[in-house]
Amino acid sequence: MDIKHFSLSISIAVAIWATPANAISDAQYNSIKAMGGLNGVALQCKFLHETRRMKKAMVATLPKRRQLGDAFDKSTNDSFLSFIEANATCPDEAEFARQVDTAIQVLDAAFSDKPLP
Repeated sequence: MDIKHFSLSISIAVAIWATPANAISDAQYNSIKAMGGLNGVALQCKFLHETRRMKKAMVATLPKRRQLGDAFDKSTNDSFLSFIEANATCPDEAEFARQVDTAIQVLDAAFSDKPLP
């Protein structure tokens, strides 16, 4: 693919993403990224129950749009790689579960337009 076709493809993708029907708020996008960040840690630490909970919450909450799933996947991958590069240690599983609980509440609130409790 030459640069002209690549640029056109990028322009079309941006235009589609930016249309009002596909627009999401910063709070919604940030809640997806936060879930992906936690998911990357959960995968690295083998907290598979937490991974399943997050994915279930994402499927139940998000509109069915590829861009949203892609944002979650990218954030998951970035978090997973950052965890490895930092040679980080896994958090306490109970504390991590509380972080996931909070992230799910934030996601629900962001997509339901309801304030957090």
